[in-house]
Amino acid sequence: MLIINLVRSQVGPPDLRCLATSTNGDITLTWIPPADPGSQFFSYEIFHSALQAGPFTSVGTVSPINASSFIHVGAGGNIQSQYYFVVTHYGAGGTSTSPGSDTLRSIFLNLFDPHNGTANISYNQLHQPPLATSVSNFSILREYPVGTWSNLLSTSNLSFIDTIAICTVAYNYQIVLGDNSGCLSVSNIDGGIFHDKIGPSPIYIDSLSVLPNGETVIGYPASTSNDCTGYYIYQQITTNLNTQIDSLNGKNNTIYTFTSSAATNSSVVFVVAPFDSCGNPGILDNPHQTMLLNHSYDKCKYQTQLSWSAYVGWTSVSEYRIYYSVNGGNYQYLGSTNQTAYTHTGVDPSKTVSYYVRAFNETKTFTSSSNRVNFFTFQTVGPDFIYIRSVSVKDDNTIKVRLYVDSLKLGNGFDLYRSDDGSSFNKIAFINSNGTGNYEYTDPSRNTRSQSYFYKAIAKDSCGNDRTTSSIVQSILLKVNNQKDNMFHKNLSWNNYTGFAGGIAGYNIYRVVNDVVSQTPSAYTNGPLNQYTDDIEDLAPEGSKIEYFVSAVEGLGNPYGITETANSNLATTYIEADVFVPSAFAPNGVNKIWKPVTQFVDKSEYNLKIYNRWGNLLFETSDDSVGWTGNGAPNDEYVYFINYKNGRGEYIQMKGTFTLL
Repeated sequence: MLIINLVRSQVGPPDLRCLATSTNGDITLTWIPPADPGSQFFSYEIFHSALQAGPFTSVGTVSPINASSFIHVGAGGNIQSQYYFVVTHYGAGGTSTSPGSDTLRSIFLNLFDPHNGTANISYNQLHQPPLATSVSNFSILREYPVGTWSNLLSTSNLSFIDTIAICTVAYNYQIVLGDNSGCLSVSNIDGGIFHDKIGPSPIYIDSLSVLPNGETVIGYPASTSNDCTGYYIYQQITTNLNTQIDSLNGKNNTIYTFTSSAATNSSVVFVVAPFDSCGNPGILDNPHQTMLLNHSYDKCKYQTQLSWSAYVGWTSVSEYRIYYSVNGGNYQYLGSTNQTAYTHTGVDPSKTVSYYVRAFNETKTFTSSSNRVNFFTFQTVGPDFIYIRSVSVKDDNTIKVRLYVDSLKLGNGFDLYRSDDGSSFNKIAFINSNGTGNYEYTDPSRNTRSQSYFYKAIAKDSCGNDRTTSSIVQSILLKVNNQKDNMFHKNLSWNNYTGFAGGIAGYNIYRVVNDVVSQTPSAYTNGPLNQYTDDIEDLAPEGSKIEYFVSAVEGLGNPYGITETANSNLATTYIEADVFVPSAFAPNGVNKIWKPVTQFVDKSEYNLKIYNRWGNLLFETSDDSVGWTGNGAPNDEYVYFINYKNGRGEYIQMKGTFTLL
């Protein structure tokens, strides 16, 4: 006989996963049914306790096996946390009982209002440690407005502080924890009336600039707080004493203009704070202080000394840039410094000038500008003009320069410059002001016969600064050359004189014969004609040395009412001396007198001596028109010595022999 022992299969407890509290406090349990391969399942029994340590009591049974939830009516889940586990009854009549499932604690939300503009939320874990199947983060839900729930935060923390951003508001909160099976553990709902008592997050001024009209413009970023509805503007009168001067509505209203012009005379300090819909201000930012720019102007050095107060408000200032405007024109960049002072040299005189300074923050992303300073750059008294009346050769080594200077605005004098080439000038004299408009200077040690010289003058003001410069004037260099085919024709040429404000009317040409100056010109050229050929044949009887100079004559129209002349150097030429000596003469024949024939010799320096062969002096004369008659001397050879001075001033000696026939 075959005996078969049937072993009854055990059925485990369900896998309790979620506890969801409804608004009335009922709690819904959700589980995953166990396996029952032997079909032994009888029912699920749900145990409950208000305390973790029990005692637990049965609150109901559920069947069939595929049932996965149970609602504990009247559980009081809206009063406190409730604890649950579930067992399985199986076998005949359900006499066998499985062990209990995991004990889960319903999530209970505690809400506390500290009356400081926040809502403090805390809650508990569903199980400790958390179920492996629970998601890692709780979802904190908030209801506003009524009927609209939004997820504030997903967090693993068991507490949260919600900042109230609406002036007065009714908020409800609830906690939800998901499970990977798809069920949700849901806390009770709690809420209340809350008041916003915290201002928006602080903002920070990024720039504080003084406008050209003296008003101050404040720039700052928009607040990041959603409940920002505008900004309070404060002026700091003394340290830590802030006075509200205005308010701006609108979160994006981020520029404010302080219409007072106080920043032109002193630094002004401002603070900005955002405010919310309840009027709560945010924390005040760091005060920002404008730069106050001052100046001093040195009219002698033509320079401005600028100084300003440091910009206050940023972590640091990377640099200050200085800008400059003349007569209301565009501002030009002058330079930069990390100091609070700057010297501007070479300031335009007799102009209305303006300055301002722009500060850059440490990253050069923001800038702030100072007040403007405006003033007129008065000059010291100085001549408006200086004019060289004439540059005239006085003698072989001297040039006289005559000048005319503005006598209504006298400075302390002027510098006179000379150049050999018209481009490279050297200062040769400083001439002090004599209180009049007319000056003369004699320039010595010049070689006026070999080159011309260039002159210019620079008048100085009472500070000694150069104020105005004359035109460049060149002295006249006269040259004379012989004409090869005619010894009596002399070619004169000279450089044009260009210094006259009235232009050139022409040139007078003067002769100097044997050091005697003609009182009247021997010739005249019109306008800029600067060459002339002179015929001096009629001067031959008067001497052999001829000198010339030309005198430039100014034309009409000089704006100073002046008419001048300017003389050139002396240029010398000669009618070359010549002496013809007869080789023989016959006192009893045709040529009865022996006499040298002279031409263009200096008659005052002439001497003739005749000797016989024994060295006896037979005849002597200093008159070139007197000859030797022989005086009864025998026929023989005789020796002569002639001494004379030619037109160049050279002493010539001639000697030789001649025959008396």
